[in-house]
Amino acid sequence: MFPKIVVPLCRFTHKHIFYTAIMNSSTISLDEWKQVGEGGNGTTYTCEQEPGIILKVSHWEDGTLEAVSKEFYTSQAVYELGIPTPKVFEIVRVGDEYGTKSELIGKKQSVGRFCGANPDQIERIAKRMAELGKQIHRTNVQNDEYIPSMKALMLEALASTKMLSGKKLKEVTTFVESLDDASTLLHGDFSLGNLIFEIQDDGKAGANDGKPYWIDLGRAVHGIPMFDLGHLFLFCNIFSKKERVQQIAHMTEKQMVEFWNAFALAYNGPDGMDAFTAECKRFAALDVILLGHIQSLTWSERLFLGLLAKHLFQID
Repeated sequence: MFPKIVVPLCRFTHKHIFYTAIMNSSTISLDEWKQVGEGGNGTTYTCEQEPGIILKVSHWEDGTLEAVSKEFYTSQAVYELGIPTPKVFEIVRVGDEYGTKSELIGKKQSVGRFCGANPDQIERIAKRMAELGKQIHRTNVQNDEYIPSMKALMLEALASTKMLSGKKLKEVTTFVESLDDASTLLHGDFSLGNLIFEIQDDGKAGANDGKPYWIDLGRAVHGIPMFDLGHLFLFCNIFSKKERVQQIAHMTEKQMVEFWNAFALAYNGPDGMDAFTAECKRFAALDVILLGHIQSLTWSERLFLGLLAKHLFQID
């Protein structure tokens, strides 16, 4: 049941790269691979015969060659910008789906998994994520061949949405058109599962600030940081009510709300918090519209999103 995870998906338009991916992708069997993890969009494996490598097999619409190729080449571009993220090596085919081989980060733990197991550390880790998020948001995208515009993607979503209509649709479209098409790097899926820390010798992740890595950067875009912040707001304050999201995040609803409050204070500072929260909520609403545009959804999921969009945009 929805949501698997909320992520903006950038369109993959570079046909020459797509055809290169077709020619260079190899087919592998999972017989010798051991499953080590599962997230909202894919499953990860390791193999004794390939030490230092992790295989991620993507599912659903994210498991197509086009989607995996987009993730592969965008992740390469982000890596070259100096963002701490595992290096990607190869695109592979696994049955009817596709995946990537990338650098294995030894023992690690996501922010969500660590905070769920160590709730007394939520405030401190939220501050750490705010610092690292600002690092991403200080990064300038020089070449947007593989890191496209979030503003353009959002306008594309609004042009096709059925969640809004009439005066409200025009109002929201005008608002997005007024936004700066900034060259600032955005993660694109800025959430609790996509920041990991290496586990230290004492077995603790994050508690001693092990080296951080951003993962699942295949949906990176450029634009104003509020798109990333609205996404995290949506995840922690609204979708956190869903059991499936709690399973993905490894945190309870209460813990995710607590995390958001600490993160927001650290990211924005104490002044103007009411205005900051209101703006995050506005961009969370835009994220809902985007989700309806990029995901293959059932009628019940579309109904849920439509009602949520109306609620967030305060439509009777």
